[in-house]
Amino acid sequence: MAFNPKTITIYSVGLLGGSIGLALRNSGFTGRIIGLSSPEKVQCALKLGCIDEGFPYSKLSETVSRTDLLILCSPISVIIKTIEELAAMPLPKGLVITDVGSTKQTICTTAAEKLPSPAYFIGGHPMAGSEKSGPSAADPYLFQNAIHVLTPANGAASGKDLEIARFFEHHLGSRTLFLDPARHDRMVAAVSHLPHLLAVALVNEAQHAEAGMPGTLNLAAGGFRDMTRIAGSPYDLWHDILLTNKNALSPLIDRMVERLTDIKRRLSNDSLSELFEQSRKTRSHIPINSKGFIRQLSEVLVVAKDQPGVIARIATSLAAEKININDMEVLKVREGEGGTIRLAFDSAAAAGKAAAVLHKAGFQARERI
Repeated sequence: MAFNPKTITIYSVGLLGGSIGLALRNSGFTGRIIGLSSPEKVQCALKLGCIDEGFPYSKLSETVSRTDLLILCSPISVIIKTIEELAAMPLPKGLVITDVGSTKQTICTTAAEKLPSPAYFIGGHPMAGSEKSGPSAADPYLFQNAIHVLTPANGAASGKDLEIARFFEHHLGSRTLFLDPARHDRMVAAVSHLPHLLAVALVNEAQHAEAGMPGTLNLAAGGFRDMTRIAGSPYDLWHDILLTNKNALSPLIDRMVERLTDIKRRLSNDSLSELFEQSRKTRSHIPINSKGFIRQLSEVLVVAKDQPGVIARIATSLAAEKININDMEVLKVREGEGGTIRLAFDSAAAAGKAAAVLHKAGFQARERI
């Protein structure tokens, strides 16, 4: 029987919780969406349509009694505490509980040890987010085509797990990946948590150089900013993640120290080419659209003047020919003169037609190879 909850409760209606609510409603979910959060966030979420009803956290027991699906969207330490609180409450038969925590082993172990059998828990981690926070930043398309990791205890999905996955895929637009909790934590340590610590180290090293040679940071160009963008996240958001995944992170940090030592040795004897070639090949196989569109998109670069209505002219020209823009990004701008806009289309044929249409409309446009 398909998993079809009638009432969903979102615990903590911030960016992720608010986006889940909007995605549910945007996808045609007709059930009730309840939010538990601070009074300010509840009011904002109600106003934006993220939830139908809102209550303070203290109403957890009363709310859960009429809930089919409970989604815990708090920081990891609060998720763990909430699971322990739920364990002391009478829970309705058939209640499904999941979460959005960025690490899984501690959360899933707590749930397995504490939650009574009437509740069914499966850990979750949607690989999507934003530098913004709160329900005011909620986006109904935040999870579109993003990987949503679900973590049954041994990594093998039961029939019920598959039904839950199908529900999220339909209503959030996500793609499910089943992993056991420990494997998930080791993988995200390598591709998310370690890079964040390295970005923090790079910025602090640049600041050290700035202190000794004022003006250093003025030379920081796009490459440095791209590598260190994530270093702008506040520590409060990362404390629980790093604390609950330190066992996976520590050996990675040790290996990174060894890699840097090897790079230093190779630098001294001019033998870095092999590492550069290896990294180039590896990076070329990383899916560029793992958080965006499933298919690789074909791109067109448009050079446009910096003036009101230029983006509208581009969109109108393409719309007149029934060409749909799948993605858009402003790459470079020189204020008062112009800039380069990246347009993405779902096929090479559409991109070629778009370039021709825009060229005819007076724009400099070319396909990006």
